[in-house]
Amino acid sequence: MDGILLKIYIAESAKIDGRPAYKYLVDYFKEKGFPGCTVLRGMAGFGHENVIHTVDVLRLSLDLPVTIEVVDTEERIMAVLPEIEKFVEHGQVTLQDVRMIRKSPE
Repeated sequence: MDGILLKIYIAESAKIDGRPAYKYLVDYFKEKGFPGCTVLRGMAGFGHENVIHTVDVLRLSLDLPVTIEVVDTEERIMAVLPEIEKFVEHGQVTLQDVRMIRKSPE
């Protein structure tokens, strides 16, 4: 089955409605009935401000890069994309075609 991978790149400190953006987005995707959502915390990175954030002891940062990933059908991803783009003020939203292989629960 073909689908779309939605990736959202933000800073760990990003907020949506006063909440950490990554937590807000996990709840958002769950409420919308998506099959899953994964949050990955990066070890190092930089964004639009061109400042490197890292777990390196000499340059310790508590504002690490975060990636939120969601995979579903193109129809479902495209339906929420306009709202996601509004949520992500500083960050990057990407889409990638994927082949989905789902295993049914046993």
